[in-house]
Amino acid sequence: MRFKLDFVVDQSEINADYRRLVLSYIKHSLADSVNGNLLDRYYTDTNTKDFTWTLIVSKPKFTKEKLQFANNRFSLVFSADDKRQTGMYLMLAFLNQKNKRYPAEDGNYIYLKNIVQLNQKETNDTTVRFVTMPGSSLVVREHNRETNRDKYYTCEDEGYADRLELALKTQAEMAGFDEAAVADIKVHFVMGRKVVVKHYGIYLDATIADFTVSGEREILQHFYLNGACSRRSAGFGMLDIVEEG
Repeated sequence: MRFKLDFVVDQSEINADYRRLVLSYIKHSLADSVNGNLLDRYYTDTNTKDFTWTLIVSKPKFTKEKLQFANNRFSLVFSADDKRQTGMYLMLAFLNQKNKRYPAEDGNYIYLKNIVQLNQKETNDTTVRFVTMPGSSLVVREHNRETNRDKYYTCEDEGYADRLELALKTQAEMAGFDEAAVADIKVHFVMGRKVVVKHYGIYLDATIADFTVSGEREILQHFYLNGACSRRSAGFGMLDIVEEG
């Protein structure tokens, strides 16, 4: 399920670390849902979340502290897996926030004005060319359990396609796809541009990517709906399908 939230903001800017604001808004909406408190459903322990999102603005300009944009408006596009009705739960939670003001910072407020369900694509082939959605990027990381530190890889690093493939296989395995299907996932081609993204006060290396993947259709659809690689529910990894075959 895919849908878009359209917001109006008092000032034509928000914090450059805007994921803090969006995640706070998501949690507030789930806690205040007409279906009861849904916060624990998605934000307890380390449960893997089956949704992703991206922020879209007109004429973006980043300063050290702010994301500035035109027309005091921005949109959030959400994509969610249909298996647990996450898209429906999120949409209903957001509907309950329509026209209510929500604090950003420094006296700035955002207002949800419109919610639109978007057309969802279906994978019909075992090879798909994906691109990251506007405002989104892929986070490919390697976590060291001994040091509890992450190393991030981008398209500028040697062997990036192999690391991207491994990240996709790990994601598919964690989603419960069978071992043989996971082993068949192959990344055939990657183009991209490295970006550095501020996230909760730290800077992450990520990639605006255009890449081709082969695998079972259900797995490719999973990447399309859930996003790809790490930190998907924090506004990374949202994909669009460019072509198949």
